[in-house]
Amino acid sequence: MKYKNPEFFSALAIFLVTVLLMIVTYLRWLPLNFTVGPYRFTHWLSWIGTLSIAILTPAFYILRRRYPKRNMSLTRIHVFSNLFSFTLISTHFAQQMSRSVHPEDKTGLTMFIIVSILVVSGFLHKFQMLEKGRLYPPHRNRFLHISITTAFYIVVSIHILHNLGFL
Repeated sequence: MKYKNPEFFSALAIFLVTVLLMIVTYLRWLPLNFTVGPYRFTHWLSWIGTLSIAILTPAFYILRRRYPKRNMSLTRIHVFSNLFSFTLISTHFAQQMSRSVHPEDKTGLTMFIIVSILVVSGFLHKFQMLEKGRLYPPHRNRFLHISITTAFYIVVSIHILHNLGFL
């Protein structure tokens, strides 16, 4: 069975912890609605997660072409740093959804959907869960993953500009 890979179970565990953390944050069992400086704690978490994805993703792209022999270790760093970033962003999203958020603020929801698609498509691709000849071939998943990464940069820019009051 190809899922005997310890990385698969580690990644799955991080994903499941993220879901659990979202639930306890949303239900306010874990009170994270406090401020650190002028901003809520979960805003800091989401900024760290977003910056990590925004900086490390192009770095991964450049480094794996510059050092092809290190592709496996670079991919491992890419996968686990982005899963950790997803945890931070998801915690922020769950905390925001537990408050009375303005219904017109759809950029946060869009951001969360995009990051979720990135995580799922990356997970499917990394652990080769899409076999050749199946309904959805791996090369299409790779195209989706790269396309959604582009959407991430566009929507994160719009989300920041919107929340700073420029849009």
